[in-house]
Amino acid sequence: MIGMALALKSPSRLRKLVLCSTAAKIGTAETWNARIETVRTHGMKEIARATPPRWFTPNFQNNSPDVIAAVVRSIESLNPDGYIGGCCAVRDFDARNTVSEIRVPVLVISATHDPAAPPSDGRFLADQIPGARYLELNASHISVLEDPQRFTNEVLTFLTE
Repeated sequence: MIGMALALKSPSRLRKLVLCSTAAKIGTAETWNARIETVRTHGMKEIARATPPRWFTPNFQNNSPDVIAAVVRSIESLNPDGYIGGCCAVRDFDARNTVSEIRVPVLVISATHDPAAPPSDGRFLADQIPGARYLELNASHISVLEDPQRFTNEVLTFLTE
């Protein structure tokens, strides 16, 4: 979302843009407000416990327990006020009517099993942004961890061509 905002407000600052596991609009205000209330009421541990199924496929969770544990610890250690601020920013971001104005080369990466930013959201971005390329990885929301080699190869190829 930061990349989209930058491309829309200061396109001269970019040569290319990779949009990964994102959307022009993610979720609903109600969903984000409920998450904010969970943090206020129960703290970051509650959010951390709910994160692995949203961010990773069951297979990756089973085969990479150390990575999952590190992600959970990382989320637990986040400042709740900072996390809430991030939730507010995502909740309030809506570029559905403006992404077609992006004029830098764009690679959109979606993940087949991403519940937060499903492939339909990625295809929307690729369809709306002139000349954008679309790539779908067999992963969930954090595809860079689930398929790091393909993710890195595709991004490097796009950025260096």
